[in-house]
Amino acid sequence: MSEPELTPEEAAFARQYVDIPPGLSVDRQDVARARLAEAAGGRYRKVGPGMYEIATKAAPDDN
Repeated sequence: MSEPELTPEEAAFARQYVDIPPGLSVDRQDVARARLAEAAGGRYRKVGPGMYEIATKAAPDDN
C-alpha cells in the first residue's frame, strides 16, 4: 500500500523549513523534519532521499 499524496499545504509547509534542492521531491519525512524545525526554531537541508543536514539550529536555552 502506497502512502497518500502530500497536500499542497503540506508541501509548502515542508519547504518553509527544509531546503530541498532541485531534483529531489518533497515527501512525508520532509514534513516531519519541518515540524521538528518549527518546534526547535531551526532549518534542515535535504542532501538526498532520507538524508538531512542541520542548516541552522536554535540557540541554547540559558535557563
